[in-house]
Amino acid sequence: MSVSTVNTTLPLYEAESLFKPVGKKELDQYDFMNLLITQLQYQDPMKPMDTYEMASQLSQFSNMQSTLRMADNMEKLLDYQTSQNNLQLLTLLDTQVEVVGNTMGVNDGAAGGGEFTLPEGADTCVLEIYDAGGHLVKMLDKGALSSGAYPLEWDGKDARGETVADGAYTYWVKAYSALGEQLTVDYRARGKVTGITFDKGAAQLKFDNYVGADVGSVVSVLR
Repeated sequence: MSVSTVNTTLPLYEAESLFKPVGKKELDQYDFMNLLITQLQYQDPMKPMDTYEMASQLSQFSNMQSTLRMADNMEKLLDYQTSQNNLQLLTLLDTQVEVVGNTMGVNDGAAGGGEFTLPEGADTCVLEIYDAGGHLVKMLDKGALSSGAYPLEWDGKDARGETVADGAYTYWVKAYSALGEQLTVDYRARGKVTGITFDKGAAQLKFDNYVGADVGSVVSVLR
């Protein structure tokens, strides 16, 4: 008499369920209370829980509840503060701002303003302007300059004297000392705030329609 083979292989869904993790990684106040109640239920009647230990665990539970409530209130307070800050940022619309950076916008052929600062005197200084694609559109020889701040002076025209297309443009200053060492230049850009976006609580400004800037980069508001 033949004996049929018994299939001991579990169905796929059952095998997966055996190894599927259950429960949660973190305990909350309800888990803590359940553990305490269970501990009381299964304690040795001949050796009940010490009064001091009981009071200590209840105190820990109370402290945990207070901490959770405080954390929840702090989160609500931060959300409220963020919303208030975002509302205040709306007042920057249509105002002129100065930000840390060297990117400016061109609108209707008019270039935004800027300023660069030299930490020490430069024997040679060249101003280079690039479009959003990284192409050099204009180079201006500024000659020798002493230390200090200088305004960005660009008429919005390229090397051929033609007005550039509207968009974002970046300027770089190549300054060298008498010893041929390249100097570190500090940059500022100016423009009108034309938009404000909020992403996950973080605010991003847009000025001159094409240039984005973090709120933290604003150094002054020029009314």
